[in-house]
Amino acid sequence: MTKIEKLSAKLNKGEAIILLRPENRRYFTGMTTSNGLLLVTPEQSWFFTDFRYIIAAKSIVKEPIQVALFEGGHAATVKKTLEALSDKTERIYFEDSYLSYAAAKSFIDTMPEIEFAAGEALVSILRKEKTEEEIALITEAQKITDAAFTDILDYIHTNKNKGITEKDIAFELEFNMRRKGACGLAFETIVASGTNGACCHAVPSDKKIVEGEMITMDFGACFEGYMSDMTRTVAVGEISEDKEKIYNIVLEAQLNALKNIKAGLTGKQCDAFARDIIAEAGYGKDFGHSLGHGVGLEIHEAPGFSSMSETIINVNSIMSVEPGIYIEDNCGVRIEDLVVVKEDSVVNLTKSPKELLKL
Repeated sequence: MTKIEKLSAKLNKGEAIILLRPENRRYFTGMTTSNGLLLVTPEQSWFFTDFRYIIAAKSIVKEPIQVALFEGGHAATVKKTLEALSDKTERIYFEDSYLSYAAAKSFIDTMPEIEFAAGEALVSILRKEKTEEEIALITEAQKITDAAFTDILDYIHTNKNKGITEKDIAFELEFNMRRKGACGLAFETIVASGTNGACCHAVPSDKKIVEGEMITMDFGACFEGYMSDMTRTVAVGEISEDKEKIYNIVLEAQLNALKNIKAGLTGKQCDAFARDIIAEAGYGKDFGHSLGHGVGLEIHEAPGFSSMSETIINVNSIMSVEPGIYIEDNCGVRIEDLVVVKEDSVVNLTKSPKELLKL
């Protein structure tokens, strides 16, 4: 079954679903637009867009999805389309975490006779398990990211005593990913050195790189709409014993998680493979985020490796595995790989070395 056929099969007679989130529209149609709506019923599906995209949509969007122009606003187009069907529509599902109040009210006011219900779960359950095509695209995105990391090591080593800043390193990473084939960035690049490393999502600053500190770099490429994500922490010259100890604890935690994660476990169980090691080492309070998250058309998507998640991790979920320790006014360490979850193990898409590098 195609993706759209799988979604149609989840609907009962008299039901429909409308999708406005760009990533969901891209998932089912292969088409990225700033304006579009996907309408799906058990028997038919339509992709509506405006004049700017209609020619491209006709060549990209495949049957059985029908391509058409909006006729008026979004709600008016849906109403007219559903009224033309032989079966009466009684319920419409919508993306409850995406639609704004104003957009939802527009649909409800236009079709007051129809029940509207939360339906984002109908789509997210399909997107959790990646197809072979999706895995191939994310693998390519990660290859670009790994290659950029190789280049940045040489850049830092060559220029560490020349006054380079966190911003300089971020720019070089982003330039290298673009040059190697990325269509864009998966997210805003994080480069944090010294005490800035204690901020999980630090913004690259004008702080200069200094010998004896560590640099955490969290970055990813977008390739044909799909994302990659990796983090590496490196040392600039020799570092103190306590910093090296922290690094090795994070590395041990990550390696243990990679060894034990498999399909059929809950997000909570997977998270514990790393969290327990960090807690036993006395740094439990310094690991304040989840072990990882799903990656695909979005950099953060379901499922998740979280200490609170009872969600079962499925085969072919693509996940980040990123334990960390963050010590305020001292340093931060995070190591992150991207993996494909399999029945008894994971396939690691990230090839860059993880032993502590001293540049």
